[in-house]
Amino acid sequence: MEFGLLYDLRNPPEWRIPPAELYAETLDHIQAMEDLSFPVCWVTEHHFIDDEYLPSCLPMAAAIAARTKRIIIGTAVLLLPLHDALRVAEDAAVVDVLSNGRLRLGLGLGYKLEEFEAFGINRRHRPGRMEEGIDVIKAAWSDGPATFEGRHYRFRDISVTPKPVRKPRPEIWLAGRAEASVRRAARMGDGLIAVGGPELYDTYRDARAEFGQTGPANIAAFAWDYPSDDPGGAWEEFGPHAYYRSRNYAEWYGAAGDLDSDRSWKGAVEAGAMSGTSASLFKTPDATIAGIKEMETQGVTSLLYFATFPGMRPSATIPFFETMARQVMPAFR
Repeated sequence: MEFGLLYDLRNPPEWRIPPAELYAETLDHIQAMEDLSFPVCWVTEHHFIDDEYLPSCLPMAAAIAARTKRIIIGTAVLLLPLHDALRVAEDAAVVDVLSNGRLRLGLGLGYKLEEFEAFGINRRHRPGRMEEGIDVIKAAWSDGPATFEGRHYRFRDISVTPKPVRKPRPEIWLAGRAEASVRRAARMGDGLIAVGGPELYDTYRDARAEFGQTGPANIAAFAWDYPSDDPGGAWEEFGPHAYYRSRNYAEWYGAAGDLDSDRSWKGAVEAGAMSGTSASLFKTPDATIAGIKEMETQGVTSLLYFATFPGMRPSATIPFFETMARQVMPAFR
């Protein structure tokens, strides 16, 4: 099992931290996680949000590359339809060079309505822009000049340099919430970032077999069990910040309404039915191990933990991850 930490650098107005301090302390946190032998950190993106959600994955990944030596640096996820894929290929290659081959490029469709409106991208074109974009990146990273002719991208004899250090190329993992996106991950990617439960894992494995894919079925899934010797006390301290994050995602997914479950999630927020308890987020180390082992039996190979909580200093979560490194991770080695 691979233990990964996800950073969003959210900074809600009601708990605001000076941004330069938040970014510097986040890099300190990542360096501390590398010292604790966490194998991978991830960064994510959203745009035009009042809590200053990280909008730029690859610049942050470059900063992480300069501060670390071993940890894999992933994007979970870069919203490819909002970007020029050829430029993503260039920027990502630079990050891979800076990190000496440690980049893992995670890509997603995106869903938030305001983002597509602001960038002038038609949401209905997401699948086409996504698939062409992946092909563009792969072509740009290949040896020699690249030529591409598609609906959204057209270029001839373009040489993208530098080439990535990682050979034959950095891994590309794709996010999936529904059958179509999970099948795309199986067909075009090196791993699945699952936003959902075991039914997605089964779909992914079945699709990989259908497409004749060999090698390991890499499945990353979100994990919510933070180990604590005092789950109730941890909830008292962190609960409002965890609820802030959950409420926002429910509102954004619900407004987009791509899945039936998104609309019901939004309805739960509006009805005041979304709440949490210590049992849903913070557990004893033994209970945390049991939960991870259950995910392992379902086929999950990589965990995604939110590394920090919106509005709290990054250092606040270090005790959880110290406990995880010393009492939980050894059970999976």
